[in-house]
Amino acid sequence: MAIKFYLEINGRRYMLPINPGSISVDVPGRNKSSEVVKLGEINQLASKGLRAVGFGCFFPATAKHSMILNGSTFLPPQDYAALIEKAMDDQKPVRLIVTDTKINMLASIESFNWSIVDSTGDVEYSITLKEYREYAAKFVKTVAKQVSQQPARPVVSQEITIGCTVIANGRLHRDSYGSGPGQTEVNATRKVNFIQRGRSHPYHLTTTGGGWRGWVTAGSVRRIK
Repeated sequence: MAIKFYLEINGRRYMLPINPGSISVDVPGRNKSSEVVKLGEINQLASKGLRAVGFGCFFPATAKHSMILNGSTFLPPQDYAALIEKAMDDQKPVRLIVTDTKINMLASIESFNWSIVDSTGDVEYSITLKEYREYAAKFVKTVAKQVSQQPARPVVSQEITIGCTVIANGRLHRDSYGSGPGQTEVNATRKVNFIQRGRSHPYHLTTTGGGWRGWVTAGSVRRIK
């Protein structure tokens, strides 16, 4: 059975009236070469590119031409040329099918050249088609992540009261008047067990276990609970 060439344009399939004498298929590689220090040139392999198919023949001026294939679609040759040019103008892919081969692909028409041959009225042509892959933008819906509401932390009163816990940074003294300076507290967690307001060192501190430490200035403590 003879090979048949079909062009499908705008949903209609046309069988070319006369088979081309040959068809070329170009499958480009996309490998990349690069230089690596101390190794030299390397070749990074990649998937093949889009196929390009090219062929040429002629559209006969008469349906009685001896080379016309049975079942083919006869159109006046310049109508064929106009049909292919319109497909290019429409900017839509066509489909090329070559029976008894694995060529059955959507394609864009990359080039189309034609000329009228002497007095016969036949139109010689050459055409190149490139494989077309359908694509479309994908819209991704982003869903905001729900953040669980943390319970509000209780507000700690800043007022220093007997029994409250404080962070102490300052020198300890023997009494609330500031007599007998002693050790210095540095980021120490302490308890307030006595208060003498109006004195220079109004707060008396103990350890969290109750051990006495001494008197400090008001600026030496910060309440934490």
